[in-house]
Amino acid sequence: MTTPRTTIRIAHYAALALMTALAWAPAQARLPAPSAEQQRAADERKAKEAEAAKQQAEALTRVQDQIAARFGKGAQPSGTTQPGDVSQKAAEVRPSGPHGGTAPSAEAHSGEVQRR
Repeated sequence: MTTPRTTIRIAHYAALALMTALAWAPAQARLPAPSAEQQRAADERKAKEAEAAKQQAEALTRVQDQIAARFGKGAQPSGTTQPGDVSQKAAEVRPSGPHGGTAPSAEAHSGEVQRR
């Protein structure tokens, strides 16, 4: 004895199976082989695409070589800078290595910091 709920479930599964079978059938169909004219046109299109790709690759190589020649030389000194053309900050001689300022930091004067 089947209940109405079971009958509806079986009907849904059957409908789902039928829709799957109907959707699968066209996917299994085979297309006819291309005619000689269609095959020739496809071959010509492939040859044109290959030639265009070859030309693009050659152009890319040429541009990359130009850029490498331009930037591969590195920085070349172009002469000396006149003393009047240098800013005052750049002209100041600074000692090498880490060095602090002459004014104490704000932390040193805060009330929260206690030295022990």
